[in-house]
Amino acid sequence: MAQLEDEARERILKKLAEAREWTDHRLDPLSGWPYYKLRAGDYRAIITWHREADVLVVEAVGHRRNVYDRHLPP
Repeated sequence: MAQLEDEARERILKKLAEAREWTDHRLDPLSGWPYYKLRAGDYRAIITWHREADVLVVEAVGHRRNVYDRHLPP
């Protein structure tokens, strides 16, 4: 996340904080993958959600146009 612009980073951190309290309403499952996505403007975070422990792990963050191509296996 250090490579992101300050505004994008702050927006993602805010959405992650919201997701910790309203996880079911903030995360969308990625079709065909064991991950979820978190939308923050033009950016997306690819997240693993360990429901039993209620832990969110951010796997990748990037612009919506290429985050999936760069961070999900073919």
